[in-house]
Amino acid sequence: MSREQNKNLQLLGDIVGERFVSDNDQILYQYSRTTLASNIKPHAVVWPQNSSEIKKIVQTANLINLTLYPISRGRNWGYGSACAPREGQIILDLSRMNKILEVNEPLAYAVIEPGVTQIQMYEYLKEKKLPLWLDCTGSGPDASIVGNTLERGFGHTPYGDHFMHSCSMEIILGDGRELKTGFGHYKGAKTAHVFKYGIGPYLDGLFTQSNYGIITKLGIWLMPEPECCSMFYCAVPKKEDISSVIETLRPLKLNGQIKSLIHIGNDLRVFSSFNQYPWKKANHQTPLSDNLSEYFRKQGKFGAWNISGAVYGSTKQVKNNKAELRKALRGLGKIQFAGDKTIACLHWLSKIFSRFQVFTELQTKFKSVEKVYGLLKGTPTDAFLFGTLWRVKKDITTETIDPLDYNAGMMWISPILPMTGLAANHLIKIVNPIFKQYGFEPLITVSLITERAMVSVITISYDRDNCAETQQAQACYDALFEKIMAAGYPPYRTNIFTMKKLAQGSEGFWEVTKTIKDALDPNNIIAPGRYQPFDLED
Repeated sequence: MSREQNKNLQLLGDIVGERFVSDNDQILYQYSRTTLASNIKPHAVVWPQNSSEIKKIVQTANLINLTLYPISRGRNWGYGSACAPREGQIILDLSRMNKILEVNEPLAYAVIEPGVTQIQMYEYLKEKKLPLWLDCTGSGPDASIVGNTLERGFGHTPYGDHFMHSCSMEIILGDGRELKTGFGHYKGAKTAHVFKYGIGPYLDGLFTQSNYGIITKLGIWLMPEPECCSMFYCAVPKKEDISSVIETLRPLKLNGQIKSLIHIGNDLRVFSSFNQYPWKKANHQTPLSDNLSEYFRKQGKFGAWNISGAVYGSTKQVKNNKAELRKALRGLGKIQFAGDKTIACLHWLSKIFSRFQVFTELQTKFKSVEKVYGLLKGTPTDAFLFGTLWRVKKDITTETIDPLDYNAGMMWISPILPMTGLAANHLIKIVNPIFKQYGFEPLITVSLITERAMVSVITISYDRDNCAETQQAQACYDALFEKIMAAGYPPYRTNIFTMKKLAQGSEGFWEVTKTIKDALDPNNIIAPGRYQPFDLED
């Protein structure tokens, strides 16, 4: 490190304390890891504790021309983890900013800092005995709530659209100014966290999937605990019925009968969620053959497509919604429901089986159902992170799963589609031949995230210890990205290596975002290249 670089880190150390700045090789390696095809090494890592420190860091960065890459907790797996789009940026890790600043029970909202985790919020609500739920993702207990919201991520309940259920931000802009959105900029405003739009231009969306500022506080809406909740599951045996499934469920979403998100996973996606690749049965050959796929589907008693979700409300509402679902899905597959009593019974049976060391497969299935049900009621779990390890050859030994610790190879590509059976069929016809060409299993989920749109999260899982397979995975991703863009299904978010391609086929949008960037961050201090394709042009 040069004398000037060392001096720059000393300046940052003066702000946050010397032990909260590091350019240690081991630390840099930890922050350089991804599940993507290559790592991105940062210049250093800084851990601020409050917005005052962030403001000073940004002001200093402007004076001495440093670039900062803010992360909430760095668990953006499948899209880049904690890595910036290019090397040499200083990671601003906000995990120390982990205060729950306010929870308002009557109005069902909370105000939190970026480092607050799903498990932290869950335990707070439980400890205070508040009848409120947090909508959780499957990214694990230690995932940041703010981080997922700013990526416009989604969960499971009627509050599953996380950005839609956020309200009011506090931000340090790239030029060092402070900004409060919504009504938050008015002193004494009583409605900052209950009315999203404020007065005048609505700005909150500008600070999601962007690099204009650093969010230091966020208001989120919590779901009042309903009188009744029942999860549902339906195994659809025929692959070709995906179109009918979408056409059947869309009216239930449009008319408001099903307010939660509905997830539809193919057989490979479901199997990979709880199992590693069956290397022995497959004679160490990839991809998994159709015969083996069918074998595991029958053994696990799941369908070619598997529908899951939940209905919430009064006992009467839930009863009516269950009847509507049964009627709608009749002929496509058998639908099953589970509520508190069923889950309690499964839990009791699982304990009995465990005590006598019998029915181990049933135990696993019961525990999985219990964790899914918990997730649908706002209980975070890392059970579904197992799916990130599909092609990992090492034994899974730890209870807490971090795909980076296993050097897991995984890329997610997430096209948005209109909620029609025609679009679903079109996507499958695009995806399957590409995966076959490059030698991977198409792990596909289709999630009905709004009344009119669905997102398909498609996983490319590969052995990252195998260089040739890693190159194939990247080629598979690139081919799929080109095809979905050409088909009119752009992704709702993207990984750090694909951001440079976002201007392809766009008409003026990214030029306007660049103009906004130049106005709010004239020295390009914050996250250069993040959702700014012109910054990454070769």
